[in-house]
Amino acid sequence: MTPTPDRYVFATAFAREEERLALGEALWDPGTRERLAATGVGPGWSCLEIGAGRGSVAAWLADRVGPTGEVVAADLDTERLKWLTGRGVTVHRHDVVTDELPEAHFDLIHARLVLQHVGDRQQAVDRLHRALKPGGHLVLEDTDTASLFSHPAQDDFLSDVKRAAYDVMCASGYHPRCGLLDVQLATDAGLVDIVAEGRSAVVRGGGDAARWFALWLEHLAPAMLARGAVTEERLARAQVELTDPAHCWLSQVMVTVHGRRPASDPLGKVRTAP
Repeated sequence: MTPTPDRYVFATAFAREEERLALGEALWDPGTRERLAATGVGPGWSCLEIGAGRGSVAAWLADRVGPTGEVVAADLDTERLKWLTGRGVTVHRHDVVTDELPEAHFDLIHARLVLQHVGDRQQAVDRLHRALKPGGHLVLEDTDTASLFSHPAQDDFLSDVKRAAYDVMCASGYHPRCGLLDVQLATDAGLVDIVAEGRSAVVRGGGDAARWFALWLEHLAPAMLARGAVTEERLARAQVELTDPAHCWLSQVMVTVHGRRPASDPLGKVRTAP
């Protein structure tokens, strides 16, 4: 079945989802940890990880803040997060668009690969802003897909498969340029000292990162086929190309947007969500 608008595109049964998520952590976590460390997060901080996935970033934050700090890991699916309770992390099921958060509570809130999938992005960012303490840090990470599958020798490397995959995702409310959009979302929410940067990876066929892309296509394959955008034969050829070490390509650009709630912001004066 083709996903319906505003339904999370990966909220479908997939036997290899645990592996897909683990490979995504391996690809993106090092850069995320570096950027979160730059906020100064340390002992005693109160942190919220939105869209915590398997919990790797939340566990890292728990080590940083120590026993005097607080880490809350939130996601629509909390089954993969239960192990975190043994690390002193509080686990909550949470919808970033509809569920409220405590006002002015957190020193740091981080969301990676979340906003690009939600419907009312501005409402979500406004809500995260209100949950920050005055002076608190919001770090948003989403991708810009323009560079994906850029290839040194083939201008159209997997371009048809890429287009078909993102058509499926966009039908579920996904925004393929959300990394750049996050800058405006943070600005409109009233955050200050906003800094944005992008990072990407060079991926070689057959490696772990290439496997992440292969599982991405495998997960989306039923919906792609249902739309008639590609054939089973084309998807099979694409999987072969992704495992070939002769190919290397660029990943998406992961855009990190870091802003702060104004230190002088009186409680309750943040722009309210509609």
